[in-house]
Amino acid sequence: MVCLEPSDGGTLVIQIEIIVKYGQVSIRLSLLGSCPDSSYAGIPLLKGSPTEELFYIIVAYNNEVKKTLGNVYLFKWVMATMMWEEMVDIKDSIFFVDLAHDYHSVYYNHAIAAELGGGYIHIHDQMGKVMYSYDVEDKTISLSCMAAYPTSHLSLWEGDTLESENQVDKIVVRLSVTMDDDDDDDDEVDLNESRLLNLPFHLLEMIMDHCIGVEYMGFRATCKRCHLAAPSIQWKNNKARLRLRNYSLVSPWLMVVDRNRGRITFTDPVSGDKYFMKRSHVSIRRDKIHCSRFGWLLLCSNYSPLVFFNPFTNVICELPYVNAPDGFDSLCFSAPPTSRDCMVVGFRARGKHANVYIHSEQTWRVIGLDFGGARFCFPTFCGRDVFVLCDKGEVYVFKNLFKSQGCYYKKVVSRKRQGGECFLVKSDRQFLLVVVGDFGEYVEVLKLNCRNKEWEKVESLGRYMIYIDGTTCLCVEAKAPELENKIFFPRLHSKNGKIVFYSLETCNYHTFNGSSNNIQQIAGVGIKHAYSHAWIQPTWS
Repeated sequence: MVCLEPSDGGTLVIQIEIIVKYGQVSIRLSLLGSCPDSSYAGIPLLKGSPTEELFYIIVAYNNEVKKTLGNVYLFKWVMATMMWEEMVDIKDSIFFVDLAHDYHSVYYNHAIAAELGGGYIHIHDQMGKVMYSYDVEDKTISLSCMAAYPTSHLSLWEGDTLESENQVDKIVVRLSVTMDDDDDDDDEVDLNESRLLNLPFHLLEMIMDHCIGVEYMGFRATCKRCHLAAPSIQWKNNKARLRLRNYSLVSPWLMVVDRNRGRITFTDPVSGDKYFMKRSHVSIRRDKIHCSRFGWLLLCSNYSPLVFFNPFTNVICELPYVNAPDGFDSLCFSAPPTSRDCMVVGFRARGKHANVYIHSEQTWRVIGLDFGGARFCFPTFCGRDVFVLCDKGEVYVFKNLFKSQGCYYKKVVSRKRQGGECFLVKSDRQFLLVVVGDFGEYVEVLKLNCRNKEWEKVESLGRYMIYIDGTTCLCVEAKAPELENKIFFPRLHSKNGKIVFYSLETCNYHTFNGSSNNIQQIAGVGIKHAYSHAWIQPTWS
């Protein structure tokens, strides 16, 4: 089988049959079909197997530099339907992808021993220094230095043994609660009844009347009687929303969009509790969440270029159409979309040119820049000014964006030492830069000194904690002393499945074991989510 790219676009799969008979060679070509949807941007790889199976793998990176793996897509050709089908689990099978050589190669074993790490796609990156391990079922990615693996060619991977130090245990869910907004789900209640709540029904209703937020959802999931006593909240009901308006959580949640299972998962990083939203009114196009603030998400959907979405109330606010053919590099907004003060700014760089998209008062305005091919990330409002991190390590400020004339930008500061992944975040008083080593081997925090135009190292965050992510970073005041001075990552520990954080006090990685008072030190920065994810501060207003 070979892939052929015709001049009119798309990619076709051609079956080649070579027949040698009586000293004569005949070659027969036949069209098998087209490759999966071309919207999956990345490195395509075609792989057959001795069992006459055909697989198509797409290795997608976060940017054009191909420095960090972003996602992996795996498809299988189904002869019965003559179509590609995306695989959600490969059970005991295993793939090895070698991108470190000019000729990209794939090795496949359909029945590897479970103790050797079945269910993974292992990827040797293009620089030959990193091994990525992609869990097909859980859609998580772990990485390690190639010093732990054979450094010669792929043939060493085809041996009988492979020491898999990145094997991922299944996450143990301590509490699973379904969040929904319909009243027709009462038949789906777990019938494992609890005799601890054998109270008169009217008393249960009175108790539920005083529960809000997570307490309400947890109580509702306890047993069938509690489920019946606590009807699904109608978020459009002003009385119900008024009860939740002042509700506050200890920490933001990590939201992960699992499109294969058709659900959204919310994880509390402190308790480890998980909450599931079984369906959503919004379909996220290309799994792209651009920004998360004030409990709202700014994202691209399948039916509108940009929408605001509150997953806790299912409220959607559409933005007017804007002509950005292949999307934005980054976006931010200044206030909830229900506020008159809400302003949206987006950045898009292609080649040597960049555009700034500005939305206010229901209209878009576009400003062109000649910026030498730099990309912008982590745009952050400071008043009506917008600070943005350039991928070259520089920070720029854009002023007068919301005036019809006089808009300008200037460089605020540059980084002296390069290397590592950078995250720009704003606290109440200043801008901070979190720098994480390529393998998580170091974490440092710098604060911006605007007067001297330089970064200064920070030894402690004081009473604050930081949540970093690829699109949006949050800096919030800790509501408990044991949460202070910590940086939370959107990653899971490979053993206990808990969210990983870094303590500036101990200079080590840790996880919480069920409460903020039970902390476990771990090695490494954990595994990343392949699905679209973001930190979100739940709000029901």
